[in-house]
Amino acid sequence: MMPFKKFKQLFVEIRETKETLDFHGKKLDEIYWSSVFNSSIAGSKWLINTSFNPGRWAAGYPMLYILFRIYNDIHPKNILEFGLGESTKLAYQYHSYFPNSTLKIIEQDEKWLQFFSNEIYDVISNTLILEIEKIKIQGQEVFQYQALLASLPKQKYDLIIIDGPWGSEHYSRYQIIDLLEEDLIASQFIIIMDDYERSGEKQTIAKLKESFNKKGIQYEETIYSGIKETYLICSKNYKFLTSL
Repeated sequence: MMPFKKFKQLFVEIRETKETLDFHGKKLDEIYWSSVFNSSIAGSKWLINTSFNPGRWAAGYPMLYILFRIYNDIHPKNILEFGLGESTKLAYQYHSYFPNSTLKIIEQDEKWLQFFSNEIYDVISNTLILEIEKIKIQGQEVFQYQALLASLPKQKYDLIIIDGPWGSEHYSRYQIIDLLEEDLIASQFIIIMDDYERSGEKQTIAKLKESFNKKGIQYEETIYSGIKETYLICSKNYKFLTSL
């Protein structure tokens, strides 16, 4: 019989090997999505600047690919983006090419906005700088944008991209629920939640689906995975987005 100490060591080695294989699997998925994304944007009439720096805190290739397909195939009219970054490079170029669309970006960092606008795209007129505050949801401390609802134009958004503010351990980026309760989500909608591998984002999405169900709003959903996970939920008419 194997000694307990030896068994424990073997168990740790197996677990570490599995974690290593899982990580390399995610890297391969990311490489796959980078290839799909770059093939898709080739020859685009509206996406002219194709310089992107995905990864780490920024959006990954799965999210960039999904957003390109949404902009290119669906032509959303009212876009709301939480967090200024790589995905904004798509949103800005789309909005510039299709000026009948609206683009509103919520950001917390004035210095980052100034750098982005000076070095990449001038999105100052499209961006609201809102401070971060802490509130409690179900007894848990959560980061949120201060005075978000009071600051937003009163219109229904058909594309909402959630990659900000900072993540919270529980009920992360919960203000999507506020948008739903204030009837600011269009009947034909697409919602993207980045960093879905984290438990806080999963809790918020669970609450969002619960709220949809209570309101009788039907939806489709899926997860696109690379280094990070990107969650997509949309109205039934956009079901094809769940199998790109």
